[in-house]
Amino acid sequence: MSRTLLFFAMPSEASPFLRELRRLGRTSTPTPLPSGVAGGRRYRVGDLEVWVTGVGPANAVGIGTLALDAVRPERVLTAGVGGALRPGMKVGDVVHDAEEPTGLAARLSDLGSRAGLCALSQTVVVTAAQKAALFRSTGADIVDMESGAIRELCRRRSIPSATVRSVSDQAEDDLPLDFNRVYTSTMTLSPARLAWEILRQPAAIPGLIRLGRHAADASERLAGILAKAL
Repeated sequence: MSRTLLFFAMPSEASPFLRELRRLGRTSTPTPLPSGVAGGRRYRVGDLEVWVTGVGPANAVGIGTLALDAVRPERVLTAGVGGALRPGMKVGDVVHDAEEPTGLAARLSDLGSRAGLCALSQTVVVTAAQKAALFRSTGADIVDMESGAIRELCRRRSIPSATVRSVSDQAEDDLPLDFNRVYTSTMTLSPARLAWEILRQPAAIPGLIRLGRHAADASERLAGILAKAL
Protein backbone atom coordinates (compact mmCIF):
# COMPACT_ATOMS: atom_id res chain seq x y z
CA MET A 1 0.00 0.00 0.00
CA SER A 2 1.30 3.45 -0.94
CA ARG A 3 0.90 6.17 1.66
CA THR A 4 0.17 8.99 -0.81
CA LEU A 5 -1.32 9.08 -4.31
CA LEU A 6 -1.00 12.37 -6.19
CA PHE A 7 -2.93 13.19 -9.37
CA PHE A 8 -2.14 15.77 -12.04
CA ALA A 9 -4.20 16.30 -15.19
CA MET A 10 -1.33 17.05 -17.58
CA PRO A 11 2.37 16.18 -17.91
CA SER A 12 3.20 19.90 -17.99
CA GLU A 13 1.81 20.18 -14.45
CA ALA A 14 3.55 17.05 -13.15
CA SER A 15 6.99 17.68 -14.65
CA PRO A 16 7.97 20.68 -12.47
CA PHE A 17 6.99 18.71 -9.36
CA LEU A 18 9.08 15.70 -10.39
CA ARG A 19 12.03 18.00 -11.18
CA GLU A 20 11.73 19.61 -7.77
CA LEU A 21 11.73 16.21 -6.11
CA ARG A 22 14.93 15.34 -8.00
CA ARG A 23 16.49 18.59 -6.83
CA LEU A 24 15.68 17.50 -3.27
CA GLY A 25 17.29 14.11 -3.87
CA ARG A 26 14.12 12.07 -4.48
CA THR A 27 14.19 10.28 -7.83
CA SER A 28 11.00 9.30 -9.63
CA THR A 29 10.68 6.02 -11.53
CA PRO A 30 8.32 5.77 -14.53
CA THR A 31 6.05 2.79 -13.99
CA PRO A 32 3.96 1.02 -16.64
CA LEU A 33 0.20 1.24 -16.37
CA PRO A 34 -1.76 -2.01 -16.23
CA SER A 35 -1.97 -3.84 -19.55
CA GLY A 36 -4.51 -2.50 -22.02
CA VAL A 37 -4.85 0.94 -20.43
CA ALA A 38 -4.63 3.84 -22.87
CA GLY A 39 -3.48 7.28 -21.76
CA GLY A 40 -2.20 8.37 -18.38
CA ARG A 41 1.26 8.19 -16.83
CA ARG A 42 2.53 6.77 -13.57
CA TYR A 43 5.63 7.47 -11.45
CA ARG A 44 6.87 6.09 -8.13
CA VAL A 45 8.86 8.13 -5.62
CA GLY A 46 9.33 6.09 -2.47
CA ASP A 47 5.92 5.76 -0.80
CA LEU A 48 4.48 8.42 -3.12
CA GLU A 49 2.84 7.64 -6.46
CA VAL A 50 2.19 10.31 -9.10
CA TRP A 51 -0.41 9.66 -11.82
CA VAL A 52 -1.29 11.86 -14.81
CA THR A 53 -4.96 11.43 -15.71
CA GLY A 54 -5.60 13.57 -18.76
CA VAL A 55 -7.99 16.52 -18.90
CA GLY A 56 -11.61 16.54 -17.77
CA PRO A 57 -13.85 14.69 -15.32
CA ALA A 58 -14.28 11.54 -17.43
CA ASN A 59 -10.52 11.00 -17.78
CA ALA A 60 -10.05 11.79 -14.10
CA VAL A 61 -12.63 9.18 -13.10
CA GLY A 62 -11.26 6.55 -15.49
CA ILE A 63 -7.59 6.83 -14.53
CA GLY A 64 -8.47 7.74 -10.95
CA THR A 65 -10.48 4.54 -10.45
CA LEU A 66 -7.65 2.50 -11.93
CA ALA A 67 -5.10 4.19 -9.68
CA LEU A 68 -7.12 3.74 -6.51
CA ASP A 69 -7.60 0.04 -7.29
CA ALA A 70 -3.90 -0.46 -8.07
CA VAL A 71 -2.33 1.64 -5.31
CA ARG A 72 -4.78 1.46 -2.38
CA PRO A 73 -3.40 4.70 -0.87
CA GLU A 74 -3.76 6.04 2.65
CA ARG A 75 -4.39 9.56 1.32
CA VAL A 76 -4.97 11.22 -2.07
CA LEU A 77 -4.07 14.65 -3.45
CA THR A 78 -5.20 16.30 -6.65
CA ALA A 79 -2.97 19.08 -7.89
CA GLY A 80 -2.24 21.34 -10.84
CA VAL A 81 -3.20 24.77 -12.11
CA GLY A 82 -6.65 26.32 -12.35
CA GLY A 83 -8.54 29.47 -13.09
CA ALA A 84 -9.12 31.89 -10.24
CA LEU A 85 -12.74 32.59 -9.37
CA ARG A 86 -12.19 34.91 -6.43
CA PRO A 87 -11.41 38.48 -7.54
CA GLY A 88 -7.97 39.75 -6.59
CA MET A 89 -6.13 36.44 -6.73
CA LYS A 90 -2.82 36.56 -8.61
CA VAL A 91 -1.08 34.15 -10.96
CA GLY A 92 0.90 31.70 -8.84
CA ASP A 93 -1.29 32.00 -5.74
CA VAL A 94 -1.76 28.52 -4.25
CA VAL A 95 -4.98 27.33 -2.63
CA HIS A 96 -5.59 24.10 -0.73
CA ASP A 97 -8.65 22.26 0.54
CA ALA A 98 -7.36 19.43 2.74
CA GLU A 99 -9.38 17.06 4.87
CA GLU A 100 -8.00 16.87 8.40
CA PRO A 101 -6.93 13.17 8.26
CA THR A 102 -4.51 13.95 5.40
CA GLY A 103 -2.35 15.87 7.87
CA LEU A 104 -1.50 18.45 5.21
CA ALA A 105 -3.45 21.64 5.95
CA ALA A 106 -1.07 23.20 8.49
CA ARG A 107 2.03 22.22 6.51
CA LEU A 108 0.65 23.70 3.28
CA SER A 109 -0.28 26.93 5.06
CA ASP A 110 3.21 27.19 6.53
CA LEU A 111 4.67 26.83 3.02
CA GLY A 112 2.62 29.69 1.56
CA SER A 113 -0.61 28.09 0.37
CA ARG A 114 -3.91 29.27 1.81
CA ALA A 115 -7.07 27.38 2.64
CA GLY A 116 -9.85 27.76 0.09
CA LEU A 117 -12.35 25.93 -2.06
CA CYS A 118 -12.04 24.43 -5.54
CA ALA A 119 -15.03 24.12 -7.87
CA LEU A 120 -15.44 21.37 -10.45
CA SER A 121 -16.42 22.34 -14.00
CA GLN A 122 -17.39 19.97 -16.80
CA THR A 123 -15.98 22.38 -19.39
CA VAL A 124 -13.23 24.98 -19.63
CA VAL A 125 -14.36 28.22 -17.95
CA VAL A 126 -13.42 30.78 -20.58
CA THR A 127 -14.68 34.27 -19.76
CA ALA A 128 -14.48 36.57 -16.76
CA ALA A 129 -18.29 36.63 -16.76
CA GLN A 130 -18.43 32.83 -16.49
CA LYS A 131 -15.90 32.89 -13.66
CA ALA A 132 -17.92 35.52 -11.82
CA ALA A 133 -21.12 33.49 -12.17
CA LEU A 134 -19.39 30.36 -10.86
CA PHE A 135 -17.92 32.32 -7.95
CA ARG A 136 -21.38 33.60 -7.03
CA SER A 137 -22.93 30.13 -7.19
CA THR A 138 -20.16 28.20 -5.39
CA GLY A 139 -18.08 30.65 -3.35
CA ALA A 140 -15.01 28.72 -4.56
CA ASP A 141 -11.62 30.37 -4.98
CA ILE A 142 -10.43 28.38 -8.00
CA VAL A 143 -11.82 26.01 -10.62
CA ASP A 144 -10.54 22.92 -12.41
CA MET A 145 -11.99 19.95 -14.29
CA GLU A 146 -10.62 16.97 -12.35
CA SER A 147 -10.25 17.45 -8.60
CA GLY A 148 -13.90 17.22 -7.61
CA ALA A 149 -14.41 14.05 -9.63
CA ILE A 150 -11.41 12.31 -8.05
CA ARG A 151 -12.30 13.42 -4.56
CA GLU A 152 -15.81 12.00 -4.96
CA LEU A 153 -14.18 8.64 -5.75
CA CYS A 154 -12.18 9.01 -2.54
CA ARG A 155 -15.27 9.85 -0.47
CA ARG A 156 -16.97 6.69 -1.69
CA ARG A 157 -13.94 4.69 -0.51
CA SER A 158 -13.44 6.63 2.75
CA ILE A 159 -9.96 7.76 1.69
CA PRO A 160 -8.87 11.17 3.04
CA SER A 161 -8.15 13.62 0.23
CA ALA A 162 -6.94 17.12 -0.54
CA THR A 163 -6.76 19.53 -3.46
CA VAL A 164 -3.82 21.88 -4.04
CA ARG A 165 -4.10 24.24 -7.02
CA SER A 166 -2.14 27.24 -8.30
CA VAL A 167 -3.70 30.11 -10.26
CA SER A 168 -2.88 30.18 -13.98
CA ASP A 169 -5.41 32.85 -15.00
CA GLN A 170 -7.07 35.55 -12.94
CA ALA A 171 -10.78 35.90 -12.28
CA GLU A 172 -10.87 39.24 -14.07
CA ASP A 173 -9.40 37.87 -17.33
CA ASP A 174 -10.91 36.09 -20.33
CA LEU A 175 -8.90 33.22 -21.78
CA PRO A 176 -7.47 34.11 -25.21
CA LEU A 177 -9.40 31.30 -26.93
CA ASP A 178 -12.43 29.16 -26.20
CA PHE A 179 -10.50 25.99 -25.41
CA ASN A 180 -13.70 23.96 -25.45
CA ARG A 181 -13.46 24.25 -29.23
CA VAL A 182 -9.99 22.70 -29.47
CA TYR A 183 -10.56 19.52 -27.44
CA THR A 184 -11.99 16.31 -28.85
CA SER A 185 -14.90 14.43 -27.27
CA THR A 186 -12.33 12.52 -25.17
CA MET A 187 -10.74 15.80 -23.98
CA THR A 188 -7.60 15.38 -26.05
CA LEU A 189 -6.15 18.57 -27.47
CA SER A 190 -6.52 18.59 -31.26
CA PRO A 191 -3.59 20.39 -32.97
CA ALA A 192 -5.72 20.82 -36.08
CA ARG A 193 -8.56 22.47 -34.18
CA LEU A 194 -6.12 24.67 -32.28
CA ALA A 195 -4.47 25.77 -35.53
CA TRP A 196 -7.87 26.55 -37.04
CA GLU A 197 -8.92 28.64 -34.05
CA ILE A 198 -5.64 30.56 -34.20
CA LEU A 199 -6.13 31.18 -37.93
CA ARG A 200 -9.59 32.50 -37.14
CA GLN A 201 -8.29 34.68 -34.30
CA PRO A 202 -4.61 35.58 -34.88
CA ALA A 203 -4.94 38.39 -32.34
CA ALA A 204 -5.15 35.64 -29.68
CA ILE A 205 -1.50 34.62 -30.18
CA PRO A 206 0.03 37.06 -27.63
CA GLY A 207 -2.57 36.00 -25.09
CA LEU A 208 -1.81 32.31 -25.68
CA ILE A 209 1.90 32.94 -25.15
CA ARG A 210 1.14 34.86 -21.96
CA LEU A 211 -1.21 32.13 -20.69
CA GLY A 212 1.43 29.47 -21.35
CA ARG A 213 3.99 31.47 -19.41
CA HIS A 214 1.55 32.01 -16.54
CA ALA A 215 0.65 28.30 -16.42
CA ALA A 216 4.34 27.39 -16.32
CA ASP A 217 4.99 29.90 -13.53
CA ALA A 218 1.99 28.58 -11.58
CA SER A 219 3.18 24.98 -11.98
CA GLU A 220 6.65 25.89 -10.71
CA ARG A 221 5.20 27.71 -7.69
CA LEU A 222 2.98 24.72 -6.93
CA ALA A 223 5.88 22.29 -7.31
CA GLY A 224 7.96 24.14 -4.75
CA ILE A 225 5.21 23.94 -2.15
CA LEU A 226 4.08 20.37 -2.88
CA ALA A 227 7.57 18.87 -2.88
CA LYS A 228 8.26 20.28 0.57
CA ALA A 229 4.82 19.34 1.89
CA LEU A 230 5.17 15.71 0.84
